[in-house]
Amino acid sequence: MTITIHPEQLEIWESTGYLKLPGFLTPVETDNLRQWIEEISEWPASDNQWMHHFEQTPFGIKPARTEYILGYHTGIRKLLTEGNVIESAGQLMGKPAILYKEKINYKYPGGGGYAPHQDAPAYEFIKNHITCSIAVDAATPENGCLFFAPGLHQQGLLHLDEHGCIEPHFALTLDWKPVSMQPGDALFFSSYAPHKSPPNKTQQPRRTLYLTYNAAEEGDLREEYYADKRRSLAEVGQTSDEKLKISKIGHFDGKPAEQS
Repeated sequence: MTITIHPEQLEIWESTGYLKLPGFLTPVETDNLRQWIEEISEWPASDNQWMHHFEQTPFGIKPARTEYILGYHTGIRKLLTEGNVIESAGQLMGKPAILYKEKINYKYPGGGGYAPHQDAPAYEFIKNHITCSIAVDAATPENGCLFFAPGLHQQGLLHLDEHGCIEPHFALTLDWKPVSMQPGDALFFSSYAPHKSPPNKTQQPRRTLYLTYNAAEEGDLREEYYADKRRSLAEVGQTSDEKLKISKIGHFDGKPAEQS
């Protein structure tokens, strides 16, 4: 079934910078996605294929993120590049979309949160971009759902610190709204929308699939993005700035770790 973004939903999108679409995936699609995520989390470490990232939790070393998975899983590739997800991203951008990057954030019990930030500083190669998160598990304030400061996406980049995140004192002045989700819900948000997420304080995982799209007119830049990210992470090596092992900006508040 094709999903259409209605005018009232577009108004919410334009005013807040994000839009939740409950029941975006069917129950069968949601079950399939959960199975795929479990399969991918068990893939062995790879230097030149998918990218696993791990973190130290109170329960041991756990996966924090897997990215660059498109070429290694048929079901994920179809979900990300065909049908409702990419078409909805295009509707919200007002022009055809193409996949820029993809990742799974696992956030197992005790998993770290993410400091207030905007995604745009990490996406140097594109100007028009939008992210879709799809809940694999229920996401709540207790297990680390996303919080947004609505409306500020229209102001471009905000006050950034040396890590590329929103300056902490400024972040404290913002009105943060939690966005809880159920499995199969989708949440689209602008790369300029300020957001954050707390650590997982429950005994259940909060796994989420994150997909970022750019306007197709800007070109297919996915391979260029990942080549640049691999170079950046390799250059960091074992320096003191551990946060850069997860992303090109320092928003990860967990403790990056090597695989056990």
